[in-house]
Formats: sequence, structure tokens, C-alpha cells
Amino acid sequence: MRETSSPATSENKTRQLLWRLVSALVTIGLLFFLLRNLEEFDFAALLGRISFLSLLAALFSYLALNIFRAVRFRILLDKGNAPLRLLIPITLYHNCLVRVLPFKLGELSYIVLLRSRLRYSMEEGLSSLLGARILELLIIVVVFASGILLSGEAFAAQSDQLMLIIGLVFAASVVGLYFAGSLIRLSLRLLDPLISGGWMAAMTRKLLEIAVEFDRIRHPRLFLSALFISCFTYISSFMTNYILLRALGLEAALPVVIAIISVGMFGSAFPFSVSGFGVVELSWLFGLTQFAGYTDTDATAIGFLLHGFQLMAAALYGLAGYLLIHLAPPMPSSAVMPPEAIQQQEGTS
Repeated sequence: MRETSSPATSENKTRQLLWRLVSALVTIGLLFFLLRNLEEFDFAALLGRISFLSLLAALFSYLALNIFRAVRFRILLDKGNAPLRLLIPITLYHNCLVRVLPFKLGELSYIVLLRSRLRYSMEEGLSSLLGARILELLIIVVVFASGILLSGEAFAAQSDQLMLIIGLVFAASVVGLYFAGSLIRLSLRLLDPLISGGWMAAMTRKLLEIAVEFDRIRHPRLFLSALFISCFTYISSFMTNYILLRALGLEAALPVVIAIISVGMFGSAFPFSVSGFGVVELSWLFGLTQFAGYTDTDATAIGFLLHGFQLMAAALYGLAGYLLIHLAPPMPSSAVMPPEAIQQQEGTS
């Protein structure tokens, strides 16, 4: 008998198709706009400015970024038996797929690999991934806003008040993430009259499971440790771009450089793009022209070069991560199952 898809499934497929179509159109449109700035540009001369030592330093910083991300995943998973020998390769491979695959499909690889190699549930993987992404974005927003205030003369008179606002927003965001599980349950309780059933009820159940996983973050030591490590992920990402920008000839005050690099980081997080193409380059174009006075042509070329380096480094480390994942045996189920579950499983066998 032929299976018929439910209305909810058809609606979900239509939504995914629309999202991918919008992402493709955005990418094509931005690339067409950006490539017009690069007519007869000499990329060889631009690449010649980067010394071999600067390239190695940038690659080392990019590796440090992924190692700190793996450490943060371990903290957010709150599992003493999550070995970094597996988490680091998983993070390297996951980062590669996020960079290379279109439509953010690479994000799913982290959840799948945690399930297959470390025997963690989908909810554990999803909550740790969301927590990491929120913490990363939180640090970027705060540092970017601080860089803008410190570098802009127009804000000099109101800098104290604006810094206070930034501090309050940061504190509110931290508190919101700390109590994310309770906030999800409260939101679902308020929306309960609108939840009719079908896919909405299924989504509600998944959100409640994720809320339970977020409750694990509500531990001062765990949360502060993850927030602390997130500062090092930002520093590593900043240093990767800073080394390359300095090698390419950028000379600007540190607050200006912070603002430029933070804008570039925002581009990588933009959801509507194919592998970040167009959006990442546009972010660098905006930052370099607005804060450092670069021409559109030079800024666009640098944007393509920086994005190209990220893709190259992600592919290089991703290949290493893939090999390490398949060389290391997966953890046995007994290593991640609580004793009660093991006894129950043995009793039923």
C-alpha cells in the first residue's frame, strides 16, 4: 500500500523548500553584486602579502577555536564520561560540514555523531548545540557593541549610558539562558490554548524534552564555565581574522578592529545563505568600508579571501576529524547509561 504524507509533513516540506529557495536567491543576488566589484582584481598580489608564518599562526588559532568549542560542548553536555578524544574530532568534522554544506544542514551532523559515537540522545545534542550557539552569539554582540562605543566619536558623550545599557542587556540575556528551561515551559503554558494537536503537539513534546535538557545548564559552576570558555572561542576566532587582516595591511586601533571582525562573525551566523557565500563577504565589505575606510573593491576582495581561508581551514581540519572519528571505536552503551538503566536492560534480556 502506498503511504500518503500527512498535511503536517507536506507543510513542513513546503516550508523547507521555501527557505532553501530564499537562501539560494539571497546568495546568488549578493554574489552578483559583490563580483561586480572585482573586475580585473589581482588576487595573486593580495595573497602575496600573507607570509607563511602568518598563515600557520592563523591555522593554529583556527584549531584552538575548535578545541575550545569541543571543551564547551563537554561542559554543556555535563557528562564526565564525554572524552575529548572523540569530542574534538566530532567538533572539527561538524564545523567543516557547517561551513561547506548549504542551508545549515551541517548542524545536524553534531547531533547525529553524538548519538552514533557517544550514545547521547537527540535532546542532549540539541540542547548543548543551542546553548553553545546562544553563548557564542551573546559574546559577539556584547564585544561588537563595546567596540563600536570605544571607536566611535559620535557616541563619546553618551558612552557611559550606552555601556550601562549593554551591560543590562548582557545580564538579561545571561539570566534568560540560565533559566531557558523554565522560560520554554512558561511559554508553552501560555500558548497551550492555541495548540490544537498534530505537528504542534509533537513539537510541544520535543520542546518540553529540550527544556529538561536546558535545566541541566541551571547550575552555577557549569553555566559560568561554559560562559568563560565562550570568551576563549571568541578570542581564538578574533585572532584568526586579526592575524590575516594585519598581514593584509590593516592598520587601525583595537576597538575598530574588534568592530570589523565582529561584523564578519555576524555574517557567518546569518541563516539565509548557501554555505555563507555572499553574506560573509558582504559583512567584511561593510565592516572594512565603514570602520577602516577601505574601497569597495579592496574590501570585497579581502572578504572573499578571509571566507576562502575559513573554508580551506575547515576542510583541512574536518578531514582530520573525519579520520580520527572512524579510527576511534564508539563508546559502548554501558559507558553513558546510568546504572539503573543498565540493570533494567539486563533484567529484560
